Amino acid sequence: MSNANHPEGSIITITAADENGRETDQDFRVIAIYPAGGRQYIALTPDLDTPELEADIYLFRYLEEGGQSTVEEIPEDEEFALAADALQQVQLSRPD
Repeated sequence: MSNANHPEGSIITITAADENGRETDQDFRVIAIYPAGGRQYIALTPDLDTPELEADIYLFRYLEEGGQSTVEEIPEDEEFALAADALQQVQLSRPD
């Protein structure tokens, strides 16, 4: 599952502040955008050329407002587990 703004396989750039407050950009490949527990989540990998099953995967909350997309860290372990389980279901439901 994906959306029109960020289809699966597309590359997005995330700007984040490091522990010293410096902003850095990093490119990620979109694996999926999907719902779980009343929220939207996005699964990303920084491994742009690595097959999905072998890549590191990062999960974030995904929000869209006024045409802008934002990601947020998932603060609670329970919520992270919910998002991870839902991603697994998304991946299992994909046609081969």
